[in-house]
Amino acid sequence: MPYLCHVSNTGHLLERYREHPAVVQLSQAIQQPHVRVHISGLTGAQGAFVLASTVSGSASTVLYIAESKEEAAYLLNDLQGILPTEMVLFFPDSFKRPAVFDVLNPTQTLQRSEVVNHLTGSGSVAIITYPEALFEKVVSPEVLAQSQIEIAIGEKLDVDFVIQVLVEYGFERTDFVYEPGQFSIRGGIVDLFSFGNELPYRIELFDDEVESIRTFDPLTQLSKQSISRVRIVPNLNTRFRQDQKVSLFRILPENAVIWIRDFQFLLDRLQYCFEKAEQYAGKITALDAAELRELFRDRAFVYPADVVDDVRDHTIVFLEKPGPAIEALLDVPAVP
Repeated sequence: MPYLCHVSNTGHLLERYREHPAVVQLSQAIQQPHVRVHISGLTGAQGAFVLASTVSGSASTVLYIAESKEEAAYLLNDLQGILPTEMVLFFPDSFKRPAVFDVLNPTQTLQRSEVVNHLTGSGSVAIITYPEALFEKVVSPEVLAQSQIEIAIGEKLDVDFVIQVLVEYGFERTDFVYEPGQFSIRGGIVDLFSFGNELPYRIELFDDEVESIRTFDPLTQLSKQSISRVRIVPNLNTRFRQDQKVSLFRILPENAVIWIRDFQFLLDRLQYCFEKAEQYAGKITALDAAELRELFRDRAFVYPADVVDDVRDHTIVFLEKPGPAIEALLDVPAVP
């Protein structure tokens, strides 16, 4: 009961924020295309509530660029306590530590692909990220759509063909699946752990027809949810070439709103990532993981100078007043 009371209070508080004249004014301002808005004076959880108010009150996508992974994680936690879970997404970098390129993190790679998949749909959502994550390009949604395997209940499934495609897409055949990029086949049961889903799929066949599809917990093997159709996503780091990847900014909806504290800090941090990546690329050897070699061979990274052009057509909310140099770069008058 205390938890239900907390949820009710949070919903009531969010509604009060949405009705506040300053938030109403902000919401109206950011519905205009290509504007720059500066807000200040937010402390504690106020920032999360104001952000949540603008997300829940519109059909726009919001991209919030925190200054660090830690700041992003704190904001993500606050927003998940305010908004429905499906309205808040985390877009991390692909590595164990930001700007340290020696070890990839499969879970974070999965989270990145989930964001790309979501952006091909519709509805309002808040994407929380930070400079090191934006430094890495993502697969173009159009390219990704052409490379997915789609499996649906009632359709025929050629298991031999699926095995061939999965191996080509970078999947590994195992006895039991427990991480993205694995599949197993036992009689008429095909278990698949896609690179684009947080849980694996269990596909049951009757002869060569798909009889059921469920997600399941790889630790307990218990079913979680029945579904009618799945899309299996290949390894986004190694399957695609650089010319098939783009900046996350370039796949945002046209009406997306970008929230950022200090745009100059973003550019500086991206430059730092670029220099670190160049240093690391020169040290890559045949002994390094194939996934890392592929990623750095293609240099699938965002140049800091390109970011200005990528964001220019979007509305931006500054949490600190931008300096004259940034205002000149972005080339649109600020909204009072």
